[in-house]
Amino acid sequence: MKAAVFTEPNNPINIQEIEIEEPRSREVMVKVSHCGICHSDLSMLDLGGAGQLPVILGHEAAGTIEEVGRDVTSVAPGDKVMLTPLAFCGQCYWCSRAEPTACVEAQSFTSGLRPDGTSPFSNQGQCVHRGLGVAGFSEKTIVPESAVVKLDQDTPLDIACVIGCAVQTGVGSVFNSAKVEVGSTVLVTGLGGIGISIVQGARIAGAEKIIVSDPVAERREAALHFGATHTIDPLSDELVPRVMDETANIGVDYAFEAAGVAALVDDCINASRIG
Repeated sequence: MKAAVFTEPNNPINIQEIEIEEPRSREVMVKVSHCGICHSDLSMLDLGGAGQLPVILGHEAAGTIEEVGRDVTSVAPGDKVMLTPLAFCGQCYWCSRAEPTACVEAQSFTSGLRPDGTSPFSNQGQCVHRGLGVAGFSEKTIVPESAVVKLDQDTPLDIACVIGCAVQTGVGSVFNSAKVEVGSTVLVTGLGGIGISIVQGARIAGAEKIIVSDPVAERREAALHFGATHTIDPLSDELVPRVMDETANIGVDYAFEAAGVAALVDDCINASRIG
């Protein structure tokens, strides 16, 4: 198959022919149709591969099941699926406590290898790492059965792929981490895929005010479409005073930093109410 492979620090990703194994027990082969580009992929480039070279990046993917290994029961060839980076085992200490993203096997996504230290990809005998647990920048990938979610056959995969990272991260932070209540006030700084998903999650949760900040006008406009109630241009307005103006000098109930900028963490804390 062909894949976009990161081989050397400071060198661009290049298209290569890669060998791919048959799926093992409880693994599936997915023909990838769409894959988003996440900041985590860029971080891997900035980190020079984080000790995983060569590596196939891309983890926000969707496609169609092409082949299944032994003991696979949830999907079959031809099924549309979205992929997710943290494939859980369902049996360890963390899984038994309903904490699948902390699963000991799921953490193998940080190594680019299976839990047993192997990879389903190679190039002339050399191991090629499965970047961030998915390796979505490829024509096909091999992942555990628990890394795919079956979709209805009429689901558009170019949209579904974004659920695999940005949407579940943003919406999940609203519902699972912050547990935003009806009538709350919310601040979101950074309106990329995750920030926009936080906005949608806050709207679904019933937040009364959703204040957003991003220097890009098009992103602020898009956020209004997805549920934001107030926008701030940080290039022309100071964030914290504007938030205080909009909240009667109380501050917001919940603040989300979705840009990966350390200074914004301080702003979010300072824009939050007492308690």
